[in-house]
Amino acid sequence: MANTSSRALRLLSLLQNHRFWPGAELAERLGVSPRTLRRDVDRLRELGYPVTAHPGVDGGYQLASGTALPPLVVDDDEAVALAIGLRLATQGADTSAATEEDTADGGTIAEAAARALAKVTQVMPARLRRRAEAVAAMTESASWDAAHAAWERLGRPYPAAYALLHAARAAVARGDRDAAAARLRAGAELAERVGARPLVQQIARQARQVGVGLPLWGQAAVPTRFGLTERETEVLRLVAEGRGNRDIAAELFISPKTASVHVSNILGKLGVATRTEAAAVTYRLHLLDEQ
Repeated sequence: MANTSSRALRLLSLLQNHRFWPGAELAERLGVSPRTLRRDVDRLRELGYPVTAHPGVDGGYQLASGTALPPLVVDDDEAVALAIGLRLATQGADTSAATEEDTADGGTIAEAAARALAKVTQVMPARLRRRAEAVAAMTESASWDAAHAAWERLGRPYPAAYALLHAARAAVARGDRDAAAARLRAGAELAERVGARPLVQQIARQARQVGVGLPLWGQAAVPTRFGLTERETEVLRLVAEGRGNRDIAAELFISPKTASVHVSNILGKLGVATRTEAAAVTYRLHLLDEQ
C-alpha cells in the first residue's frame, strides 16, 4: 500500500479530474477501505482543499470551489500544456496587450504568467521542459506569423515587423535557421521603411546572433548596375526563375502586394515591359552573376 502522503496526492489527482466520485469506487481505485478514505479526505481538508461529502448509499466525494486556490496536482501532459499556455501568455508583455489594471497587485497578466512559468519550469523534469519548449516554439511561431499577416493586411508595417522579429526568435528556438533568416530580413526591411531605428537594431542584434546577414540600407543595398536594391535583386532572381508574385511573397516572407511593387520597380529600372523581358535581360547581361 502506498504511504499516506503519496496516497493523498493520488486522491487529490483523482478528485481534480472527476466531477463526482462514488465513495466505493474511489476507495477501490486507491486500494483502501472506506474508513481510510475518509481519513485521507480529512487530511486534504486540513490542507485547504474543499472536498465535499455526499452521504447515503450512492454518496461520494467531489472537489468544490474554494475561497482560496490550493496547490494542484498535474500529470506530465498537463504540466507541458500548462507551461505552453503560460509561455504564450507572456507574449502580452511584448505586445503591450495587457494593462496595469490586469492583476490585483498592479502588474499585468503577462507578468503574472512569466512568474508562474518560472515556478512551473523550475520543478519540471528536464524531459518535460524540452518537450514543452519544442511544442511552444512551434506554437509561438504560428502565432507570430499570424500576427504579422494580420498587421500586413491592415497596412501597419511597424507591428508587422515586430511580429516578424518574434516569429524569427521562435524559429531559432526550434532550430529552423532558414525560416528565422527570412523573417529577420523581411522584418528589417519593414522597420527600416518606417524609420524605426530601435527596432532595426533589435532585429540586427538577433541576426548577428543567428549569423544572418542583413542589407546595409543606403550603402550595400544598392548594386552598381541599374540601381537595383538588394531586395529587388532577390525578387529579380525569383522572377528570372519564372516565379509569380505569390511564390515570391512566400519565399521572401513579404505580402503579394509588396512583391508586385518590387516587380514594377524592377521593370522600370531595367527598361522593360514584361517579366519575360526582365528575365531575358537578366540572363543576357549576367546581372545575377555579380551577386
